[in-house]
Amino acid sequence: MLKATLKMADLENFDPVVKGCSIEFGESCIWPFQHKSLESSLVKSTEQWFFVIRERQGAADGASDHSVVIDQASTDQFRQHYQKCMHWPLDFIVIEAARRGPRLRVRAGHIGSLPIYFHVAERTRTVRLSWDFVEFLDESRAIDAEIIAHHLSMRTFYSARQACVGVNLLTAGSTLYVDRSETSFEYGATTSSAPELSGREESDHVLEFSDTLQAVVRSRPTTFCASAVELSGGMDSASVAIAVGESVASLACGGILLGDGSSPKQIDRRASILSVLNCRDHKVEMCAHMPAIDLDLDLKGRLPLNSEYYLEAFGSLWDRFRGDGCEIIWSGMGGDELCARFSSDEGEPRSPSSPHLDIALGVAEDLLTKRGLDAARSSFLFSAPLSAALSTTLLASLCHARPLATRGLWPVRPFGDPRLINLGAKLPFSLRSGKELLRSYLSERLGSDVFPHGYAKETFALVLPKAIAARADIISSQLASCALADFGLVSQEAVLALFNRVITTHEFSATSTLARFLWAERFVRQLC
Repeated sequence: MLKATLKMADLENFDPVVKGCSIEFGESCIWPFQHKSLESSLVKSTEQWFFVIRERQGAADGASDHSVVIDQASTDQFRQHYQKCMHWPLDFIVIEAARRGPRLRVRAGHIGSLPIYFHVAERTRTVRLSWDFVEFLDESRAIDAEIIAHHLSMRTFYSARQACVGVNLLTAGSTLYVDRSETSFEYGATTSSAPELSGREESDHVLEFSDTLQAVVRSRPTTFCASAVELSGGMDSASVAIAVGESVASLACGGILLGDGSSPKQIDRRASILSVLNCRDHKVEMCAHMPAIDLDLDLKGRLPLNSEYYLEAFGSLWDRFRGDGCEIIWSGMGGDELCARFSSDEGEPRSPSSPHLDIALGVAEDLLTKRGLDAARSSFLFSAPLSAALSTTLLASLCHARPLATRGLWPVRPFGDPRLINLGAKLPFSLRSGKELLRSYLSERLGSDVFPHGYAKETFALVLPKAIAARADIISSQLASCALADFGLVSQEAVLALFNRVITTHEFSATSTLARFLWAERFVRQLC
């Protein structure tokens, strides 16, 4: 939500002031992300100050892009403004500074819409913050072998610790503290500050979901920010599209058509959803925007380790949204987590994806050397204390956040809102199983059974095998040298064997493992 360079020496010697779109003091500067759905304030007292950038609430006016300055606030005024920030129901980042010390603290809200990375230079005690991880690659960076090994072993995590030593992520609900000699990082409570949902009878869970989803949508400033919805043709995105369509006068939708065996049914489902929406629709054919798997990226094409696999297709869709004048991009990310199975749901069948995951884990470990295996099996002690389900939503959001931000687009994922997360935790398994909650919600609004039990879902499973096969000669040539093998984390012989297996069989589990390796190899080559 912002970028900043903050020198500790400037905190005690200079008073922050607004200059254009930035906050400056001494050699330090804060650059808020410029977007109409965000607002910011600078509150100052005699001994301390804080800057906050946060999502505007739906009732807010389309105010100016510049920060509101509250100068020389009294102790009570300062505390009141600060407490309001800490209990803000939407996303936020707060930078607070005390002149005495001096001391700096950076706090993150729980939603993680556009999270920021940070690096603290020990010698100069300079804190650098940015929502764009790639900016930290301008300097020579050492890789964190343990993080890379966990990534290669197909373990999903969302944590402060990142693939470059010294660069960390300010995760949802966390706090960074810096003074002249100490740097520390801690996670907040696992619960959010969102208001408790009113208790209703069990038979009204679908109505409660409908009301809560609508409240989440209306809490955003849709009256002066044009909206677009990523509409894939599945229940998650359909639910979000229906809810947004009920609240905005002008809406754009768009989806990636996969063009495989599921495509006709995907097209039919999208048509049924679009028929109840007053919207413009953008279709992107996956075959025209296949993943360009190239291990040797140029400087302009550098990417973080955690990147969207299908960035070319999504990028084309987002460019169309931007060209259509849209500013907020809504997605159905988090629907799986909203309807996740809990450990208390005893006797229920395992997720159908589990066998594929089990196979992929075994294939992934076969790639690793003993050093890589030891690192991958180590205790991962720097992960956020959030539920596993929410962690996967945050990680998926992280992959989309940067490319959306570079286009000036703001992401909103309603199913990642604490109000809906709280609701999901209360649902009986009968409504979570098979996403019966979403099916019931959609049946009421679509007037037909567009999503019958056991319907064939659209899947990206065939995309990567085709993309890899299409560039087999190039990838094979590039794999003649292997940076991860040079670091001692993988066996180059095992990598080549896995590559040939994918080319021959197009097996889903093997492809998933190879894709993880290719993206990690590409990232590490950027640092060499």
